Formats: sequence, structure tokens, C-alpha cells
Amino acid sequence: MNSNKADLILHPVRMKIIQTLLSYESMTVQQLLEKLDDVAQATMYRHLKQLLDADLIEVIATNKVRGTIEKTYAVKKANIILSETDLKDTTSEEHIRYFMAYQANLLKEFERYVTHHQTEDFKEDGLGYRQMTLQLSKVEMDQLGMELAELLQKYVNHKPDKERSARTFSMIFIPQK
Repeated sequence: MNSNKADLILHPVRMKIIQTLLSYESMTVQQLLEKLDDVAQATMYRHLKQLLDADLIEVIATNKVRGTIEKTYAVKKANIILSETDLKDTTSEEHIRYFMAYQANLLKEFERYVTHHQTEDFKEDGLGYRQMTLQLSKVEMDQLGMELAELLQKYVNHKPDKERSARTFSMIFIPQK
């Protein structure tokens, strides 16, 4: 398997593991399997090992449970960011492949939601998708990015509870030149 950081992160199962761990801060394999009920146990262990080996997640606790060691995993937040350095030698073809993996993950989440909910639930649950073109200078684009980051930071650290539902928020900026 290619050990490229983007390939590791953008794999559908590993992306779900990372997103789930980020939402809940830390989880055991059993807790992950309960949340990701479409992932087989053997598959979960294989992908957790790959994420551990790549230093993208870590074991933050171990407990002895019925004669076995139960590990609690957490994401190493600083390590999952794809930096300019990580992507500096990425070819156009690789960028397209990464974007397709990203889009495929979004499509799978969307499909899972719409096939398990009634149309009348969509508005109440906040389902939506939009596209717009913005005319921005480089300075304005940088400012928009900073303002969005600041706004989203207010919400990104909310923890799951009975009042909150997980919602995927995705942004894509594509220059039109």
C-alpha cells in the first residue's frame, strides 16, 4: 500500500475512523465498531494499525478487560493536516485522485442519509447543497478563509450529546482561471 499521507487519510474507512475519533475525542475499538457498524472488526483493526503506524492516531489509554487489553485511540490532530509540504510534489493526476476520493466519501455519506430518511426530514435535519461563484481578490480570498476558520472554530469542538447531531460540512474552493 502507498504510505503517502494523503492516501492514508483519504481512504474511505480510515477517513470515517478519523472523523469519528475527532467527534468523540477518544474511543475503543468496540465503541468505533458501534458507531461505524458497516466496518467489519478485522477491517477496523487493520486500518487502526495503518493509522497508528503512520502516526496519525495514538493509543491514549489501555485497560485490562476480561483477560485482554482494551486500547483507547485518539487522533493526533497536528499530524492529520495535509500541509503544503505534504502536497508539494503531488502531480495533477494525484490531486484528481485525492479529490475523487474526497467526493466519493461525501457521496457515500449523502447516499447513506437520503436512503435512510424520508424526504420530509431533509429540511428539518438541515440537508442542503449549494454552489456559488464569488468574485474575490487574493486579499479577499485570504480574508474569507480566515473568517470562515474563525467562525467554524466556534463549533468544531462541540461534543456529541442528545441535543446535537453530527453534520458533515464540506467546502471546496476552485479557482476559475
